[in-house]
Amino acid sequence: MKRTFKWQDLTRKSRQTVFCLTFLFLCGMGIGNAAVEVGFIYLGEKGNFTEPALEFAERTFKTKQLAKADLKSNTFKQFGVIWWHEGDTDPGELSGAEIAAFMDYAESGGAVLLTGWAIRHATNFGLEKAVARQFGPVPEDGIAVGITVLEETVERGLVEGLENIDGKAPQIDDRIQVNSTGYPKSGDYYDKIWKEFITLANAWGPPANDWGDRIAAFGYWEAGAGKVFNMNWRLPNYHKNNEDIEQLEKLTENVINWLASESEYAAVSAGGKLPIVWGRLKNSH
Repeated sequence: MKRTFKWQDLTRKSRQTVFCLTFLFLCGMGIGNAAVEVGFIYLGEKGNFTEPALEFAERTFKTKQLAKADLKSNTFKQFGVIWWHEGDTDPGELSGAEIAAFMDYAESGGAVLLTGWAIRHATNFGLEKAVARQFGPVPEDGIAVGITVLEETVERGLVEGLENIDGKAPQIDDRIQVNSTGYPKSGDYYDKIWKEFITLANAWGPPANDWGDRIAAFGYWEAGAGKVFNMNWRLPNYHKNNEDIEQLEKLTENVINWLASESEYAAVSAGGKLPIVWGRLKNSH
């Protein structure tokens, strides 16, 4: 016998969840720039490759700079995305407690973005057994590089607002230039030595011109219920010398917005109302 749905059959908690989800759907739920709370970390020098990244984050998102003393799981969970960028120097190793804090945040549903030389900590986090090679920083070398668009890049909205090398809206297999010269203190898991990494865009640029997936421009590791995203190689060059800085910043904005949409700790807002933490809403039924 077919059973008719009755509102009274739901528990009080379930009714609250259904109401909230319906309200957000009808009013228009958005995870936008103003709603994305970013915890920005750098532990090395605040030089010409790091300071511009922080300034970009502060003007684009609701960003708070976190110090070494803030590397705690409960602190991380106040933010939809934790962005760790090291563009100038190697700040050294993390303690076991600090590594555990990152991983607890990620595995419980958070989103971590590693750029510059911070990407090497994917190994320390236990996400990869391979060790990343390191290089830089080099302020200027005259070499332009970028990404090759994959189906996965487009599906996640990571190239929205960008232009390919012909000045057109990017399509699959197109090239997008995001760095005109030089590179930060950075690294990569060169020649596909990673085993668990999910590639979302390939890298291109001289001297090989097309690196395919030997480097991977960016992508992520799954960490429990969350993600640790890696933008590496020559790409995250927020230095003033980079004539493609607007392209890089838009790409970074897209990445952070997508990560926020995946994060249990990102705030969502409906029609200008007070934000609700998405993870709490999803887990309240």
